[in-house]
Amino acid sequence: MSKLRIGVLAASIDQLRNWELKLLNDILADDRLDFYAVLLTKPFTAPAAPLLGRLSYSLDKRVFARQPAYPAKQVLSRLRTRPLINLLDDNDLSNLNLDVVVRLAAEPLADELLKHIRFGEWTLSFTDTQSPTFDWTGFWEVKERGPLTITAVNVRRASETRSRTLATAAYNTKFSAALNGAFVEEKSVILMMRELRRLADTRELRVERPEQFKAKAEMPGTLDAIAYMFRLGGNVLGKILIQARSRLGLDARSWRVHMGRGTVENFSPGQTTELKLADGMWAADPFLFRWNNEDYIFFECFPNNRQNAWISVAKLTDNKVELLGTCLRTNYHLSYPFIFNDGGEIFMIPETHQTNRVEVWRCTEFPLRWELYATTLEGQSPADTIMFRTGGQWWLLTSLSDHYAYMDHCSELYAFAVDGPALRSVVPHKRNPVIIGSDVARNAGRVHMVEGRLLRPSQCNSNGTYGYGLNIQEITKIDSDDYVESAVRLVRPDFMSGIVGCHHIDILGDRFVIDLCKAK
Repeated sequence: MSKLRIGVLAASIDQLRNWELKLLNDILADDRLDFYAVLLTKPFTAPAAPLLGRLSYSLDKRVFARQPAYPAKQVLSRLRTRPLINLLDDNDLSNLNLDVVVRLAAEPLADELLKHIRFGEWTLSFTDTQSPTFDWTGFWEVKERGPLTITAVNVRRASETRSRTLATAAYNTKFSAALNGAFVEEKSVILMMRELRRLADTRELRVERPEQFKAKAEMPGTLDAIAYMFRLGGNVLGKILIQARSRLGLDARSWRVHMGRGTVENFSPGQTTELKLADGMWAADPFLFRWNNEDYIFFECFPNNRQNAWISVAKLTDNKVELLGTCLRTNYHLSYPFIFNDGGEIFMIPETHQTNRVEVWRCTEFPLRWELYATTLEGQSPADTIMFRTGGQWWLLTSLSDHYAYMDHCSELYAFAVDGPALRSVVPHKRNPVIIGSDVARNAGRVHMVEGRLLRPSQCNSNGTYGYGLNIQEITKIDSDDYVESAVRLVRPDFMSGIVGCHHIDILGDRFVIDLCKAK
């Protein structure tokens, strides 16, 4: 199949922002896409933003959303080898045979030009929430305490009377509007690229919703800017107080492990008992494991949130806990000890993103002695990795941070077909990332097979909180061509007084363990 032929509509190629440069660079680098032409349109014109809005945005950006400049020279040098078509002078696109036009400019394509674009004009939903001096992407969500900031890829075709939405993604709203906007813009590049690659493979538009998702396009006024400044001040003060308490040894929050009875579909997080795993230590990411008819719990253990954590293990007898000690400790941070057995051997994949790879450890003397067995995804930044087998195929699911300015492991889930724990064969799924959105992407425990159904726990990172809630998702399709899952359940941290988060669960028989973040 020929490459997908793409044109980019912009007002200028000399004043592109970081996220725009990253998008263009990613299109240029993808061997399924042919970046054929740059279409230039008239500059953006809009009513002047209020003075106070411009000043507050400028200060907010300088303090909370500073970014290193994207290496524009290498992108622009390649762009200038493509045809540069000024639509103010040339209104004929019929000879370009473009499949898609990606619009970065505020001015859309004229209808008589759009009829020559096979799959229409694509744009991100926040494209119009900007003026030359004031980019208010993400502003309203912070001002109005929105738990999530949603973005979308929209498409407009000449044969249709209205725009439609191809795909949406939700991101955890940040405390600062400038930071929230910059983060969402950078992350949205991944969403756009996934949909372009999907179209390149299938040559079919897969529409998520028939109507168009629109970000709130209203420019904030002076009163909005004043209200936002008070909101920002409160957000910053709250963060300062949490940090101050932590430095004084008065940690405002801590993670604990609780245990109860139930199944992955039917568990009551409020009916649990705290496990006293280690005096003075935080504990999180618990995994249950049965060996020789005895039950064990492996968990992340750390004295505070300022040191590298390690993996500890305890033995469970009824509801009593016997701490056995540290089973894995390195000079880098360890967490999320996903433990499983295969072929009579026991393996663990702890979270090791500081090493920029996935590490598989093999047990040499259960449960305290382990050796490094295999690695993969070298040079990348994976977090909270799991493996499972279905239909004779092993799958590895992990969260990678594909970023320029903002490292983040909560917003994308990547799938790989692998040959088992040895990881000699690792094949990326063609729809990677298979899940996008901080409210649902990151793993929160192992995948469970329940009466033929694959149930995946995932984190719900929202309301400005890492580890706010917990989802149970059903994987309804996973093969070499597609990955589909649907929501079964959402657990919010409202089932017990004094908690502000819950972000992990594991099940063994009729017993479950969950971690809770408690506010002191």
